[in-house]
Formats: sequence, structure tokens, C-alpha cells
Amino acid sequence: MIGEKEFCTIRDRVFTISGADETEVVLGGGCENLTRFGENRITQNVSEERYDLRVRVRFGRRQGVATTNDFSDGSLENCVAEATALAKVQEESERVLDFHQGDERTEDVAWSRDTAEISAATRAEWVRTAVEVAEADGLEVGGIALTSEGTIEDYGQIGPFAVANTTGLYRFGSKTRAVFEVSAKKGAGAGRARILASSAGDVDAAAVARDACRRALESQDPTTIPPGSYTVVFEAEAVIDLLFYLGYLGMNGMSVAEKRSPLWDKLGEKVFGDNFNLTENPDLPGLFGISFDGEGVDTNPLKIVENGVIRSFVHDRLSAHLSGQTPTGHGLPQPNSWGAFMRFPVIEGGDESLEDLIAGVDNGVLVTRLWYTNVVDPMRMMMTGMTRDGTFRIENGKLGGPVKNFRYNQSLLDFFSNIEALGRTEVKGEVALPAMRVRNFNFSSGTDF
Repeated sequence: MIGEKEFCTIRDRVFTISGADETEVVLGGGCENLTRFGENRITQNVSEERYDLRVRVRFGRRQGVATTNDFSDGSLENCVAEATALAKVQEESERVLDFHQGDERTEDVAWSRDTAEISAATRAEWVRTAVEVAEADGLEVGGIALTSEGTIEDYGQIGPFAVANTTGLYRFGSKTRAVFEVSAKKGAGAGRARILASSAGDVDAAAVARDACRRALESQDPTTIPPGSYTVVFEAEAVIDLLFYLGYLGMNGMSVAEKRSPLWDKLGEKVFGDNFNLTENPDLPGLFGISFDGEGVDTNPLKIVENGVIRSFVHDRLSAHLSGQTPTGHGLPQPNSWGAFMRFPVIEGGDESLEDLIAGVDNGVLVTRLWYTNVVDPMRMMMTGMTRDGTFRIENGKLGGPVKNFRYNQSLLDFFSNIEALGRTEVKGEVALPAMRVRNFNFSSGTDF
């Protein structure tokens, strides 16, 4: 794993070579180790170490970017030359800002030695434990045991862990991640459970496996109920995708600045229900991530929605400039067309248990997971997707039997306005959110499974 000393050597070499008005280097990547299993046996064990260095140069109101994963002197010289050549053929643009000025800071609160030094044998032991739990009840399990150091994300994309520029800004963050995910199946029943943590020592493989197997056993012989509008209890895991798209479609400062967000003119207005409160809180215990963004802007606590009223959006430096707002530390490396993303979102919970939430439903559905979530209409925040891995009928305040899965079509504006009750906030990796009971959720069609 590239450490601070190596990054500083790269930084100094690039800054010496560059003749630009300002120069920035952003490094991301790291080491990732994956053990994959299926049909109660390990099927794959792989490790990778890879990095991506972005060099950005600015000449007046022109900028250029080049990338490399070769940190030899010759490669760095070529990278700077390519970025410089690209900058010099650009037209001047008011969207090219002076680089962020800041001090020097390092952080390692999201780093754990036991994760960084974990062995393949330990991940295999997690799998062995899950298989033993499953075989005791005649189930098959599959899934992943993953540990990483750095910023290689779920689908292979690379985020930044080090940023420096010639104004004197320096940020270096250390991060580890441990993921154990188990999918269990028996007959027509399926269940899934997972844990995401910074420390591999927090992984309780038996507990994760028992949870997945319990859901699979409870999901046997599902019946069909008609699609329609139901009061639905969502476990916390089932809300994660919806929260992501709320941030991406609605709270993204670039979408607001360009009037592509349906909330672009709603700052200070009540849009959601009284009991919906959303913050960014990198200081919340258990959340793990690096608390600066792709330009080195620090990510500080931020109140986004208060009692249904929009108090702020998340901004990178460009969207803040265009909107007359302050950067909030939620940007990607520049330039990009994506804008800003929530990084440590927290939905404030209540004090009801899952059983309490279910008890408040006369005729409804319990959803444990949503998947295949996609955007139908961004200006209405209309989403579609499907339920999966445990969907159950609720009748007269009691959990009934399993039901076949649904496709849903649902506006996020309505979803977060129709929350009737909230469970306790649960930390799920880089997000924290509660289970919740939501009225008038629209299941548009059923399935055969």
C-alpha cells in the first residue's frame, strides 16, 4: 500500500516538473482482497493492488487533466506534459476556478490494523462458519468475504485518499473496509445479510449467516397478493438505495445549480414530512470514510433536511461558485459532470422496534431488501426496482407469511413525505438510517418468484 512518504515523493516530483500556474495531484486506489463462495464452497480467492494518479494543471482559466498508474520519473513527466498540452488547447472558461487553498492534514480514524493485515485464511474461516450454519438447516449459501485498504469501491471504481496542490493544500487519509455478505437459499426461499465495518474484528460471521438463513427459511412457499398501494415497513437495509438517489437526484449541488434537480428552488421550503431529518455527519461513531473530498475540501457536519424543510444542498467548489453557496466537501476530483454526492448521510431515527413498526399496520408488507433500483423520471424523483430476499405480508399488526416479490414505481418526494414512524438509527458502513413505516407505497406489478 502506498503510504504518505511515497505520495509525498510523487507530489514533489510532479510539482517540480510542472510549469503551470497551479498544479494538483490526486491519488486513489489501494489493496483489495476477495474470497467468493457459492454452493457451500469457496470458488475464488483474488487480491489486487492498483492506483490511479490524476494530475491537474491550470493556466489562467484553462485546465487539463491526465492520469497514470506508473509512478516512474519518465511516466510522471509524460503525465504532466499531457495535462499541460490539453490545458493549452482548451478555451478559457469561468468554470475553471483557482485551486482550493488549505493547510496540511492527515487522518486515520477509518483505518484498522486488523483489516489491513488480515489473511486469506481468516476470510476462509468466515466462509467455513457460514457454511456450517447453513448446512445445519439444509441450506446453500454464497457470497463474498472482502477486505480492503484504500479506496477501491464496490464496482471497481477508485476514489481519492490523497490530495495536494501547489497552494500548500495537503490531505492524506487512511481507510480500511471489511465486508461479509451471505445469500442463503432453500427451495423457493432466499435470504441475505451482510456486515460492513472498518475493522475486520467486528465481523461476526456466524451472526451474519444465521440472519441470512433465517430469512431464507421464513421465505418458504411464498403466496401471491395483488400489487397496489400498501403501508410498507422497510428494514434499514432496504432504504439505502432510495437514500442514495435522493442525494444524487435532489441534493446534488450541481443539479441544483443547473436546475436539473426538482428541488433546485426549494431551499428553505418544506418538502418532506415533519419527521424526516437528514444530516451529513462524518463524526458519527461507526461510520467510516475519509472526511475530505476530491479537491481536498473538508467534509464537516451539515444539516440538509430539518423537520421536512430543506436547509442545504451538498456542494463541490464549482457548484457552490455557480450557486453563490459555500463548498461542503462533497465533490469528486475535478473536472467532472457528476457534481456532489452525500458522503456520510444520516437519517435521524425514532425509538420504535421493528415489531412496533409492524404492529402499526393493518394490511401491508414488510420489505427487507430492494434491488435493481433505477431512475424513471428524475424531475419527479420517480424510481423503479424490485423487492428481494424476504418479502412478507403484514395483517392486523402481525407478520404473516412470505409473499412473492413486487416491482415498484415510487416517487422519492412522496416516499420521504409519507413516513409514519421510524425505528432506531443503524450504522451501515458509510450511511446511518433507521427502519421505517411508510404509507401509500406503490407496488406496480407482481412476479412469479
